[in-house]
Amino acid sequence: MKSIKFTYLIFMLIAADGFAKDSDFYAMGRQFLDEMVEIESTEEKGMATKVSEYAESVLLGNGFTSNDLEVSGPTDQTKGLYAIYRGESSKKPVVVMAHIDVVPAVKDAWITDPFKMTEIDGFLHGRGTADNKGGAAGLLATFSKLRAEEFVPKNDIIMLLTGDEETGMQSIRYFRENFSNVSNASFAFNSDGGFLTGTMHNPEAFRLQSAEKVYLTLTLSTNNKGGHSSIPRKDNAIYDLADAIKKIQAYDFPISLNQTTRATLEFALKDANDSKKLEIRSILNGTQSDLAIIEKDPELNAIVRTTCVVTKLKAGHAENALPVSATATLNCRILPQSDPKRIVSKIKELVGEKVKVVTIFDFELSPPSPITPEIERLVSSSINKVFPGLPVVPTMSTGATDAIALRSNGIPVYGTSAMMTDPTGFRAHGLNERVEIEAFNASLDFWYALMKQL
Repeated sequence: MKSIKFTYLIFMLIAADGFAKDSDFYAMGRQFLDEMVEIESTEEKGMATKVSEYAESVLLGNGFTSNDLEVSGPTDQTKGLYAIYRGESSKKPVVVMAHIDVVPAVKDAWITDPFKMTEIDGFLHGRGTADNKGGAAGLLATFSKLRAEEFVPKNDIIMLLTGDEETGMQSIRYFRENFSNVSNASFAFNSDGGFLTGTMHNPEAFRLQSAEKVYLTLTLSTNNKGGHSSIPRKDNAIYDLADAIKKIQAYDFPISLNQTTRATLEFALKDANDSKKLEIRSILNGTQSDLAIIEKDPELNAIVRTTCVVTKLKAGHAENALPVSATATLNCRILPQSDPKRIVSKIKELVGEKVKVVTIFDFELSPPSPITPEIERLVSSSINKVFPGLPVVPTMSTGATDAIALRSNGIPVYGTSAMMTDPTGFRAHGLNERVEIEAFNASLDFWYALMKQL
């Protein structure tokens, strides 16, 4: 492991576009990312506590004191880091956050060692570079740079590095429930949400994540007295379950929009072809009669309605016996403005009395965060330092992040990773995860500009 102390020296290179490129800042962020990637914070390797201890050491070596920091969490393996950058007033603090646990990697399938950050053709390869140690490195580097400059914010800025976003999301709940200034925060910026579309040389939009769908998992179970397979009957646990699954497959939840998804669709009109514009306008106007969007555009379908899909099956006990039970796992992603209890009731209505419906991963409400003039100003002015004039487009995630635990507590959360998407497609959780060096540096510039305004 390299030295974790980074002495910050101000050295600026002025690029042709006039924006100051801070090479020391970039080098510091890259060092932090490199050293965090080396700590294999997967579930099988002990999760995130070692990364949190590393991050604490970084801040201690860059001007923070032990009174500003606490490594803490729900278990010994999932401890995160609470770090407070103290401001000059007692106003409500603002939270900036990232998660430092990662999903496993099949080492033999990668072109590099996933836990040794490697530069290839202008990209930094390694597990967590995009999801989400790149974001954590950006927060650590920005805190360190601001402290070196003796910057004092108007109010406290709290950094949360959480330890189990990829598994149970208990770390963020621990901070919410045990640190009063977290639960009372004015709002939060999450480096694990939001992104830039286009390319570094042709950016299109800043996708500000201001909503995400509610996660809910159920089981559908049927039972039967069974019997010998040589004497089959019409009543059969597998048949009953299959009938129920087909009913769920055939059902489409109604289209429903919120402030975020409406803004997303309005922006999509800009580059859509004529037939796509017609479809989007019919959704915006509430006149969409063709409900089979999923066949044509699954991604569009996922942002305009609640979706439920069967993901696992378990049935039968012997090849020569009638099944006594059958179970399916149903995963739902519910629109944040919808009532999850009504979704469960609808599922029970669809599958009928022969099927037992049980919640195995209960929901936590996550209301959309309002796009206020203050948030628009903060994000726009910060990204304009890097990409002048780039439009900011509210976006809803179909997946889930740690933000849900704060939104459910009434704290608005905005996904602001400011990381450009990979030109070859989304690689997080997959093979050869990477981040473009220029994109990583740009995200550091964004965080620095943003935090100076907080």
